[in-house]
This record gives sequence, structure tokens and C-alpha cells, in this order.
Amino acid sequence: LKEAVNKIEKDYDFILIDCPPALGLLTINALTATKEVIIPIQCEYYALEGLGQLLSTINLVKKNLNDKLKIKGVIMTMYDPRIKLAGQVIEEVKNYFSEKVY
Repeated sequence: LKEAVNKIEKDYDFILIDCPPALGLLTINALTATKEVIIPIQCEYYALEGLGQLLSTINLVKKNLNDKLKIKGVIMTMYDPRIKLAGQVIEEVKNYFSEKVY
């Protein structure tokens, strides 16, 4: 995947690689092949647990496979303003990522 991205990156402003929510081989390959990652997070409590696992994986990939990898930002998804927990999740994410939350 990294070789394929390297061949075409000059032809595009952005190349998006959509990954499954599981932290499997496909996701590891995508993290190895890219320079930046945008993390979508659902506005629910269990998404924060998954975020912790993803951040650990990103740090491992950065340490062992791709030292250029960085987190470009976080996109909050499935926000429902009627649910108090959704707002709390956004605040937690903003506390950690500050200006990188879209």
C-alpha cells in the first residue's frame, strides 16, 4: 500500500484511505502508508475506550514502522445535542486534542 501511495501522491492534493473500525492488518498497513491520520470518533462513551487503543497503535506504528506519522485531527460524528453524554465526550476529546478537533 505504501508503494502504491508513493507512486501517485504527486498527482493528488489529498489521498484518503478509509479504514475499518477494527485495528487489524488493513489499518496497520494504512497507518504505515500515510503521513497523517484523521480520526473519526462517535460521540459516545465507548468510543473513548477505542480511541485509547487507536492512540496506542498509532504510537507503535510511529515508533516501529512510520516515524513520519502524525495525527492531523479528530472529527466528531453522530452528535446529538439532546444527549448530555455526547457533549461530555466532545469536551474530553477537546481537552486531549485541543485545536485538532473539527
